[in-house]
Amino acid sequence: MRNFKAVKKMALYSVATVIGIASSGAFAHTGIRDVVKEGVSGYNAFTVTHGCNDNIDLGPSQDVIAMSAVFPNAADPALATIYKLTSTGLQGETVADLSGDIEGVLPGVGFTKLGIGLVSGGGTLFANFLPTLDANSSIRGYHTWAGPSPYSSAPLAEQVKSATGLSPFRYGAVQFKTTSCAKNLKVRVAVANWCKRGNGTAAMGDRVDVWMGHTTALFNDQRTMPRATPYNPAVESPFWPTMTIARDLVANPLDAACNGGYDLAIEPADADIDAFLPIPRATYPAGAPGAKFFP
Repeated sequence: MRNFKAVKKMALYSVATVIGIASSGAFAHTGIRDVVKEGVSGYNAFTVTHGCNDNIDLGPSQDVIAMSAVFPNAADPALATIYKLTSTGLQGETVADLSGDIEGVLPGVGFTKLGIGLVSGGGTLFANFLPTLDANSSIRGYHTWAGPSPYSSAPLAEQVKSATGLSPFRYGAVQFKTTSCAKNLKVRVAVANWCKRGNGTAAMGDRVDVWMGHTTALFNDQRTMPRATPYNPAVESPFWPTMTIARDLVANPLDAACNGGYDLAIEPADADIDAFLPIPRATYPAGAPGAKFFP
């Protein structure tokens, strides 16, 4: 059983591993729970709302047994794509970096100010987790999965589709420049919910749900994606699990010349998604709890 006393002591989004939701939302995509305010660090959580095989017809729904995520926080700006969104939320022009909009971001440098950290303890959806580190030892995402007793956490049973699992993470304070006309920064995160393990490829519709706005070279089976056909950014917004960082328009108002301002969106590049989203066969660090997860 979960230690609910420990859960209550955890900050914010690890206060409950499973929360009830209305049946009308039971088929929702995996998302990120809350909008956050600029200049404030804290905790957020991915919301895992259903198992695999709900977008296609390959048999019964499969329970989620592991999850992986990739954030757009590489030091190399080429490993993220930044868009200035249109007034209707569609993708407009691309932006080279966030140096004109976010404090502490230098020209030609990526969005390293995101400050991603992990949360452990009784409030997490799965017992085991490992950060995904890049060559600079920066946390670019994480893998989380269930393990054997005493580290076990039950798979998220979604046959009934009556509950949401939370997978929490920590984020750092992000501040908009006073000279920027950006009013929101939408941080898009690539997420995979894994429902089977083994040596198969990622292109198995009842094995994984991949939550990001488009296919990549590795994750190219559209049956695992949130839509059946490639999206057209000129006419629709792609689905990404998104953490919106909202500008404090009272403490940090837009200049009148901004004409209401604009939203920005940043997402990880395909190369980073294909490198970090799979859960690899690996020898995990000494002291990592539970057994290795082989996707």
